[in-house]
Amino acid sequence: MRLVAAILLSIMATAATAEKVTLRLGDVKGDRFISLRESGELKNLPYDLKLTSFESGAPVQEALNAGALDVGFTGDLPFLFVYAAGAPVKAVGAWQNNPDSIALLTRADSNIYSLKALKGKKIAVNRGGWGHYLVLGLLERAGLKPDDVTLRFLGPVDGRAALASHAVDAWATWEPYVSSALVVDKAVLVPQGGGKGILSGYSYALAREEALNDPAKRQAIADLQARLARAQIWAAQHPAEFAAALSKSLGMPQTITQRWIADAQIRPVSFTPALAATLQQSADFFYRYRVLPKAVDVRQAFDYQLADQANQVAEAAQQSASSLSVAKQESVHE
Repeated sequence: MRLVAAILLSIMATAATAEKVTLRLGDVKGDRFISLRESGELKNLPYDLKLTSFESGAPVQEALNAGALDVGFTGDLPFLFVYAAGAPVKAVGAWQNNPDSIALLTRADSNIYSLKALKGKKIAVNRGGWGHYLVLGLLERAGLKPDDVTLRFLGPVDGRAALASHAVDAWATWEPYVSSALVVDKAVLVPQGGGKGILSGYSYALAREEALNDPAKRQAIADLQARLARAQIWAAQHPAEFAAALSKSLGMPQTITQRWIADAQIRPVSFTPALAATLQQSADFFYRYRVLPKAVDVRQAFDYQLADQANQVAEAAQQSASSLSVAKQESVHE
């Protein structure tokens, strides 16, 4: 009987192992993955997680579209372009960066002391991404037109090099590239050159429809999103520990990772149809400037059914923050 029981246990263990799914995850610079790891949220995963790290959002999208990933973490605008192109991906979760952590940088010797001074300048941007959108919005803010400047379409690494070598006069980028350029290259922020009032700052967890059609992977994706929301809250509450972990894992000086965390202010948000409205606004803006070749309706780009657990985490954090803010205000007035 003992032998039979042992055999049965062995068969059950083998079956359980065989049923454990693997989620292939793509992240930009690995910061979300690092928050998951350092917060302890990767412990006791009921599925396997395979990470690939990328320099920016566009390659994440390409890998998703090619079927090399099940889930990808990236900004809203790279997603917009692959969705418009018919890629089989949907947004399933979201978080938000401080829009001002996406910014236009210049050099101290460039004589760009206002947005109007951008006229006639060369500006590096990532085509179809946050930098491109930011610059078009800043030009509108300054009463300038796109043909008043020369746009150089470069990725973040090449954009940084172009600014430092004087190949361009300004460069629109996001964290951690903003902090790296300010701290290491002594770049400076263009006055009023942040993304607040122009960009939403939203980033998305994206999933291939193939993964969404797999019940086991759907369950794993929902669980991963809740873990990520908790990890992001942990990171915000433990900035020194998170900065040290980012520094070690990404090979960056801690002065950069500390500034990055403080600037980005990443927080989980409730994943609701309100986010579709912000993405539609971006789609219409890019179509108006013919960056998008056609009008796009983004309502079908979202799957809200996997976000319940993550939404509960985000909403509890928002309520806690609101209560803390009220308590601080009351103590000031006492």
